[in-house]
Amino acid sequence: MKWQIMEWICGGFKAVRPDGEKVFVYHRLAWEPSHYDEKPAFYEFHWHGLTAGRLTTESTWRQRLKLLFTLDTSQTINEQDLLDISLQISGRITTAASIR
Repeated sequence: MKWQIMEWICGGFKAVRPDGEKVFVYHRLAWEPSHYDEKPAFYEFHWHGLTAGRLTTESTWRQRLKLLFTLDTSQTINEQDLLDISLQISGRITTAASIR
């Protein structure tokens, strides 16, 4: 399903699906060790107050996205939804990382 991505507070995003479902993507501090030269960006997906997933991007010579889905029950959102949102915001993330 197509998600509409909007800028949100503190470098995050708000994703809204046509049926009204919302996922908030917040920029977070690093929770995994990483090298400074990789310029990683860490994001968390929040849905109805629950942490639905985590996204890590690394700006190495080959851009990498790592997505971790953390909801353990079947809900109205799934891994595919978070993947769709991640791919849509990845261009915005890499642009912001290159400006730093």
